[in-house]
Amino acid sequence: MAQTILRRNDATPLHSQICEALRLQIQTTELKAGENFPSERELAELYGVSRMTVRQAVQRLRQDGLIYYERGVGTFVTNPKIDVHTRNLSGFSEEMLSLGLMPSSRALRLKREIADEQVKQDLHLETEGVEVFHLERLRLADDEPMAFEVTFLPAELCPKLDKADLTKNSLYQILVQNYNLQMHHAAESLEAAAATPFAAKQLGIKTDTPVLVVHRVVFSESNQPIESARTTYRADRYRATFYLSKNGR
Repeated sequence: MAQTILRRNDATPLHSQICEALRLQIQTTELKAGENFPSERELAELYGVSRMTVRQAVQRLRQDGLIYYERGVGTFVTNPKIDVHTRNLSGFSEEMLSLGLMPSSRALRLKREIADEQVKQDLHLETEGVEVFHLERLRLADDEPMAFEVTFLPAELCPKLDKADLTKNSLYQILVQNYNLQMHHAAESLEAAAATPFAAKQLGIKTDTPVLVVHRVVFSESNQPIESARTTYRADRYRATFYLSKNGR
């Protein structure tokens, strides 16, 4: 572990300098996610400061979610969180690849069924008895469960979707290549929730663990709804980031 030379005559407190040095080592993966974080004694010896000074730096890193403590086990570097909200309309596979992670999926359900009232409303379906494809998938990155997704698509727009291999191929790529369905814009809502027993089992977390739930309806350029998806994200791996501007600019 590299040692940063502290500026002892600087106006910046020593604990802040240590905190920023450790933060940089986490960001550059010198201190890798999932690995043991150095003890207060080790850090105090490394930087030549008191354990109280080190404790202040460590507390800040813990507050910022960069490290976490497990009783009786020790302190560990937290896995970096991924943004739920991005400024691009992309699928899970594309997002994971852009982060250098290998995406994969486990198809838990894919069947053709009669749309219920909520799905009909989301997809602007007015005909009684209209059919949709009901798709449930567990989304993984580097074989780690990340999100549980429930998706509905109008069957008339993608009539043979149940023949596609959705474990290896991106749904959005299939919709474009096989059905010429171009994703143009989407409406999303975000809420905090507690993991249901089924979702928790799939994600490898405890029931009632905090999760982020995003409901997305995707539209074509002609404003036709193509997909209604409800995705449950692990809150320990995701965060919500929003981009705001003043006066609508």
